[in-house]
This record gives sequence, structure tokens and C-alpha cells, in this order.
Amino acid sequence: MLDAVTAALAAIEAEGEFAVELTCGSDDLRIEVDGVGPIRFPISAVTARKLCAVARPAPYGRRDRTLHDVRVRDTWEIHGRQIEIDTRRWQRTLEPMLAILRQRLGLPEGGELEAVLDKMLVYGPGQFFAPHQDSERADDMVATLVVELPSRHEGGAILVRHHRETKLFCGAAQGPKDLWLLAFYADCHHEVRPVEAGYRISLTYHLLYRGPATEPAPLRLAALERLCAGVKAYFSTPAAIPYSRSAPERPDRLIYLLDHEYTQKSLGWGRLKNADRLRASALREVAARLDCEAFLALADVHECWSCEGDDWNGGYGRRALGRWGHDGEGAGDADDHELVELINTDVELRHWVDADGQVAPGISTRTAMHEVCFTRASTEIDPFRSEHEGYMGNYGNTVDRWYHRAAIVMWPRARNFVIRAKVSPSWAVNELASRIEAGATDEARDRAKELLPFWRRVAPNEASEAFVRDLLSVAASLGDAELALGLLSPLGPHRLSPRTTPAFVTLVQHHDLSWSQRLFSAWQADARHDTPPWRSLLPLLCEALSAGGEHGEALAMWLLSREVTSFQQSHTGAHSLPQALGEVGLDRLLDDAVALLETAAVIRAPAVRDDLIAFFTAPETALPLMTAGALLRRCREGRAPAAVRALGLRPLYRRVVELLERAVAARPRSPEDWSIEPPSGCTCPLCRELSEFLRDRTRIQLAWPLAKERRSHIHGVIDLNRLPVAHTTLRRGRPYTLVLTKQEALFERDAALRAQQKALLGWLKEQRSAFSEVRPSIAPS
Repeated sequence: MLDAVTAALAAIEAEGEFAVELTCGSDDLRIEVDGVGPIRFPISAVTARKLCAVARPAPYGRRDRTLHDVRVRDTWEIHGRQIEIDTRRWQRTLEPMLAILRQRLGLPEGGELEAVLDKMLVYGPGQFFAPHQDSERADDMVATLVVELPSRHEGGAILVRHHRETKLFCGAAQGPKDLWLLAFYADCHHEVRPVEAGYRISLTYHLLYRGPATEPAPLRLAALERLCAGVKAYFSTPAAIPYSRSAPERPDRLIYLLDHEYTQKSLGWGRLKNADRLRASALREVAARLDCEAFLALADVHECWSCEGDDWNGGYGRRALGRWGHDGEGAGDADDHELVELINTDVELRHWVDADGQVAPGISTRTAMHEVCFTRASTEIDPFRSEHEGYMGNYGNTVDRWYHRAAIVMWPRARNFVIRAKVSPSWAVNELASRIEAGATDEARDRAKELLPFWRRVAPNEASEAFVRDLLSVAASLGDAELALGLLSPLGPHRLSPRTTPAFVTLVQHHDLSWSQRLFSAWQADARHDTPPWRSLLPLLCEALSAGGEHGEALAMWLLSREVTSFQQSHTGAHSLPQALGEVGLDRLLDDAVALLETAAVIRAPAVRDDLIAFFTAPETALPLMTAGALLRRCREGRAPAAVRALGLRPLYRRVVELLERAVAARPRSPEDWSIEPPSGCTCPLCRELSEFLRDRTRIQLAWPLAKERRSHIHGVIDLNRLPVAHTTLRRGRPYTLVLTKQEALFERDAALRAQQKALLGWLKEQRSAFSEVRPSIAPS
């Protein structure tokens, strides 16, 4: 169905041209240049050299930078401030020319062109300007005007390219004193060929279009009817979604990529160029007939192509290709690589403009390519950025290209809520809140149900805290437990925060304990390995829940018990060793343990707290000594002694101090003692044999014939626990031999550990009072 829409749009052809040339007399053009004086036509070589003497080398722009490179642009420029023109006289000739240019460029009749002088350019022998694209300096700028002044020269032709069409203009005026005018759309790529003899001198102008913000263009009825039928069929016909197993669905949006390029400044209904204006007018008329919304938007297009090219330079990897044919930033490698097959395309829409010409802020979305059509392929446009990746073994030799385009976006107004909700979930939540505030809760409830089929896919993309807070408030106000569960399930406990906690407590008060347990269970089931930690919020959350009534108290106790159990299952034996956890893992373990202890204190759950402390101290589940010491330090940091005592850490404190005193009192390792404390955890026969080797005080090396799977297990145990043992494989015989060699680093590690233990023991004794028992208060007699 999209093919029919594309064909109907392609049939609406441009009425104007992308580049237009005219000639006119020069009698009304009186010019004076600072440092040179009045300019007489035709301009002599002597005057041209004087102009060069007061000019400067012309720069060129690349993105937001101004550069000089004679390989790209070699010409002289004189700024408009240095030029004085008798404007009133010149307008007598220029205004009629502008009216003709407006008509031939296909711009609306209701407006007019205004020419704003930019500069004078002087091209001497051999000078040129490589293919480039002009910057749109003002919101209303649509084109560039070149006024070539009479002078004797050869060469310097201008080549203008747009779409698949190229025009070559040689600048031949009718008489020796006539002016030659060339106007072309600002997004056209053009170049100035080298001047062969003499001097080519011109004035350049920005052409601004002044007219209504929106003006319907004249359209043939048959073309309009054809387009309307195509769009209607497109929106009403279910279609299979590429790379999806879901049932066919009616498309949400129609996205048409415009032929011309636009900037954020120049994008507007009244400033569309040539065929874009006609097709936009047709689509807006179709939108009115079919009751559709219509927007303009900038479209950032990324394409990845497989390619062929002969630029092999003996290396692999990515190479950024420059616009001007040498390495660097820029856009352009079309001549370097032959594109073979389109591998992937994605389009991001941003900077939306509504039907009234107003900017719709805060909307940015990626599109599904089965919703996109165009009459001009991106490959016919110069990309603003391009990267080539050479062969990388079994993949590579691809070109990635990025394009700045613009689009018209349409969708049926009846599905406006759902479609805009997919683009901006926060907008949808605000709409629901507005309906609830207006007393239309039933309508809000019906709208909210429309979100559920896709909510799990889009809601997590909203990162703001305000979105979560507003969603919690809406869920509490809807009065539907299952609907509230469906709206909140895609998030997760890590999305809660101190600012959203009050809204969450209010929501819990609206529903029973089982509903809250189902919500947290759903969050736990959806949690992934990269889900951010959230237990640091547990003390604040559970304290607020406990103050919020019976359901809140029960939920706080249930949450604490569940998280303690989960923590205990995750951190036992070797899983709590610092060398197994790493720095980040150890920090998370300590943060979680402190959060659980604090939560038990604030909701007055001594039984749960004591169970956790027992877990830390019981022989079979005890935290490793230095991990336990680090936990005591973490609990003391930033807390008053009374707050530390409330955590009930006295049993853990006594155990750590006792073990540290024993370790510090032990004799230091002798130079002949090569024993290593085996890791706890696995008790398989292999690990028992490994433990015997590690405990042996004199044995330094073990040659151990093992099959591949058994070797892998030993490799893993040594690496996980960061044992000071080298492990290499001798690939001779069957099975191969695993050679384990104890490293002298164990002596350095042992000395460093003893120093750390002494320092920790000294600190703990200084903090004895903070870890003492909480003394019960005695009521006065």
C-alpha cells in the first residue's frame, strides 16, 4: 500500500526548476568598493587586480567551523560591508528579475523574494570552488543568487546538481555590459570550475522568501484523488511488520521524506521548496479529508551498506571520510566505494512543526522503516558524515552514511492518543492526568487501557523522575488495580526515588498487600543483569511505607525479608571474597548490606536484623574477614555512635576483632612457606586435590594431566579467586598437562594483608564505643 502512496506523490511533479539563469542590463547597478572606488563595466584586468588587493582569501564552512584550504576553495572575497550599491536604482532592475526567479523556482505566488547582499567574489586564473552546499543563514533563506558582473574571462562555469539532475551554466550574457543572474535552491550542491583566463567577478546574495506561513498550492483533482485513495488504503490495511512474528497490524504513521534538505531554521510549511511544496499541500489536503494529523519534522537518516572499493590500504578498521576527498570530518565517499546492498536503515524524527507552523517541543522518536516512503533516495544526496569499515575477518567492508533530511508525518486523528503515546509516554501520562483532573476518570481509564499493548516497550525509555511521579499519581487515581499494575510493571524498583516515594506510598494505600507484592514480583521477574541497583532506597521507602498505614507496614516488612533472603542467596562463601567480587562488586555488597541493616533499624525489625548479623558471623556463611571489616567501616562512616549502635553490629564487631587479633598475633610467613589458603565453595574431587596442593608448604609446582573440561574448571577457580598461581597448559600427549606454579607474589600479598589487618584492628579498637550494645532506657521510679 505504501508503494501506491509513493507513486501518487511522485506523479505530483515540480512546477519550477532547481536552478534558473537570466540576463539583464547593468545600467542600474552602481557599485563602489572601499579602497578601489567606483566599478565601471566591463571590469578591466587592472580593476580586478585592485579588487584582489583589498580582498581576502575566501574561507569555507564545515559544520560549525570556518576553514581555509586552497584544495577546496581558492578565490578572493570582499565582504558586503566594503561594498556600496545605489540600492534604490538597482531595485528598478532587480525586483522584476526576482519576480521571474520566484515563478521559475516554483515558489508560491502569494509571496516575494528579497535579495540580501552577502559578498563579492573574484576568481583569477586557476581559481575554483570544489563541490559544496551553501549554509542557510536565515529562517527565510531558500536560495542563493549569483550576479556575475561584466568582465572578460574564460572558464569559471558553475555546475549545479539536485536529485539526479545536473545543470552546467557558463554565464554567457547577451552583451559586453550585461549582467548574468543565476539562482538555485540553497540545498543544491554546486561548484565553480577553474577560471582559465581573465577574472570572473560576481556578487552573491541570500534569497529570502517572504510570504504566508501556509498557502495551498494549486493541484490537479485527479492527482489529489489518487493520493487520497492511496493514503486511505494504507491506513486501513493491516500489514505484516518486517522481522516480527506478531499478527499484521494497521500502520500507525505515514512518513514521507522530502526531496529537498532543510535546517531547523528553515523548516516551515511556507518555506518548502518546489515539488516539496506541492506534495506537502496535497498531503495536508488528504489529511483534512481523512481527519489526520500532519506535522513537519527533521529526519536524521542512517544507512549501512555493503560495498566494493579499490581503496585497500593494507589495514583494517574504520576510516572517517571527508567531504573534500581526504581523510577527516565531512561527508562524502560516494566516488570511493560502490554501494552493493542496503543492510540496515534507521530514521530519527526531531524538531516537529505542527499544522499551524508552531514548534512541538520535546518530541524525538525513531521510526519503523515500513512506515517510510520517499521520491528521492538518500543515496542521491551527499551525506554529512560517512565511515568505511574494511574487512574484519568474516565481516566488514561496509559504509555507514548519515543524512540530514526532513519529512511530513501523518496519522489518523482517531488514533492520535495511542500514536503520540508511542512517541512520548510522558505526554500520554500528562493527558491522562488532565482528564482525571477534569473529572473524566472513566475516559482516562479507557485511554489508559489503550496503552497496555505497547506500554512495556515504550515506557522504560522515559528516563525522567517526573514521569515516574506522574505515572504513580495517575495509577492511584484510576481506581483500577489491574490497570495500575499494567502501567507500572514495565518500570522497576530502581525507578523509585526520594521524590517519587510519597506518590508510591499513596498508591499502596489505594490497594491491598497482595497487589503490592504482585507489583514487586513483576519487577523482580523482569529484572535483567544490567538493571541498576535499588536497595540504597530501601530504608527511605520502607520508613515511608511503615508510616502509611497497615498495608504499608506489612509491605515494608515483606520487602525487607525478601531482600534479605535474596542477599543471603547471592553472597555466600567465595561469592563474598573481595578478589571474586572486584571493586565494583564489593562496593555494591557493602551498600546493600548497610541498606538492609538500616531498613531493619528504621522499621524496628530486630528479628530480621539479627538474622542478617547471624548470617554474617555463622561459620558456614560468614563474610570473609576483610569484607566484614570493610562493612563495619562503611556502617561507621557518616553516622553518630548512637545510629551505629542501632544497627546491632556488636556480634559482628566482636567476631572481626577476635579474628584480627588472632591473625596479627600469628607468626609471619617464613620464606620457605609456600602454602596458600584454599578458596571455599566447591568441594568436587578436583578442587579437593587443588586444595591439597595449595596447602602444601613446600610444594611449588604441580604437573596435572587433565582433560579440557577439567582444566577449564581449575582455570576458573584460580582466576575467580585471584590466587597467586600461574596456570599454563603443556600441549603434549593426551590428555594435555596443566602446570600450576605458585608465585612469589603470595609473600608480597601476605605482608600487605598483615599490614591491612593491623590498621583495621587499630581502627576498630578506637571505635569500640560506637559498636557497643544498645542500652535499654530505664524508666524513672
